[in-house]
Amino acid sequence: MQTFSRRVAEEVLKVLGSDDVKILDQCNCLNYTYVLINTRLGEFLGIAYTPTEDLRAGEIGVEPRVEELPELVTNLDSLVRALGVALINAISHYLVVREGLRLSQGDLKSEILKYARPNCTACFVGSITPVAEALRGRCTVYQLERRSDLRHDSYPDIDAPLIIPNCDLLVITGSAIVNNTIDQLMALRKGNAITVLSGPTAAAYPPVLHDLGIDVVGSSLVRDPRIVIQLLKLGAGYRLLDKRGLLFKYVSTKTTQWVRYSS
Repeated sequence: MQTFSRRVAEEVLKVLGSDDVKILDQCNCLNYTYVLINTRLGEFLGIAYTPTEDLRAGEIGVEPRVEELPELVTNLDSLVRALGVALINAISHYLVVREGLRLSQGDLKSEILKYARPNCTACFVGSITPVAEALRGRCTVYQLERRSDLRHDSYPDIDAPLIIPNCDLLVITGSAIVNNTIDQLMALRKGNAITVLSGPTAAAYPPVLHDLGIDVVGSSLVRDPRIVIQLLKLGAGYRLLDKRGLLFKYVSTKTTQWVRYSS
């Protein structure tokens, strides 16, 4: 089956071509999984959500390999999938630099407000509460969350078939790529719904994501790989990395006219 994650992996490998990529380090840390790679343009770090709610006695010791990327992101073990997505994100950062793509630094909250229409309905899949709150008063807002400890006022994600088909705006966290729910979520969309993929896990090469039906990507790239690795090993999460200025946050839209830096 050609799942969303497998298609992303295959398309990223196509763009990569024959370029040499060496994996230097990897770890499933408490909050985020990382993969560090070395390329002719230097080192790049990709991170992805660690699905602690889906842990099981799985395939311990599976080391990520670039040539096995499509198999990694479709592995039955969630920790292996997280390594695969982190590797996609590391390679994608390299591709952004290699291709000279000018990603626009931006705030996802401001971008999403552009799509708020009178009487619209929005669904947020995952914990994106600050952005969801910005839409309240402009739209009817629903939130879906898998983890009961993060649910608060959200609905369990099993209610997705009752909510998503009625939504004009669907915002999905990148963790849905890791936990293998993104295909079902996108299949539930109504035809003209705007689809947004958000968070550091959603850092796959933007043109690939747009080609696969994502209208808006709000993600981030790691600024200082070695410092971020040390913090992740100590249990750091997104907020700390952002507070330390270690993430370049960007917004990319399907209508972006890519501007490339001259080499």
